[in-house]
Amino acid sequence: MADQIASFYGKPLIRGLKTTPEHALRLLKTDILRRLRRKLVQSTFSERAKKSFSKALSVKVGASSLTILADHPAFIHQIRGQKQGQMRWLVKARAPIPIITESGELIFRTATARSMADGKWVHPGRAPYDFIEKAKEEAKTLIRKKIVEEIRKISKQIAKRGRGGRR
Repeated sequence: MADQIASFYGKPLIRGLKTTPEHALRLLKTDILRRLRRKLVQSTFSERAKKSFSKALSVKVGASSLTILADHPAFIHQIRGQKQGQMRWLVKARAPIPIITESGELIFRTATARSMADGKWVHPGRAPYDFIEKAKEEAKTLIRKKIVEEIRKISKQIAKRGRGGRR
């Protein structure tokens, strides 16, 4: 089951466009998904994680809103961030834990009760990643620009009618 990670009211952004509100919301949905996936590709996640996150994202079009859904448990930690803390669950690992060192070397270690007591195996924490908000704002800006273009076209047509004597 997918978790709702963001939602916003879309109708005010699409008022004034020549297309129907439903069609405009579908266009906005496509734009937001494209932007979210582009933000993920630009992130520092592994290629495997990027692919998995990208597949897990979806956008549901409602009557007047868009809801961004994620079907991956790691999204919660990405969006809300993660506190620094000891990774006690690693003691239960059935196999050695692969670690990539700062020099890029792959090593394997085992977490033990003693290493936990020594204060090792501490996750450094992670700040919230706001790529969803950024993509949402970019999409809103795009829609607003399209509305301004439509208004300019309409005002030019009205101005031509006024000069041509047609009423």
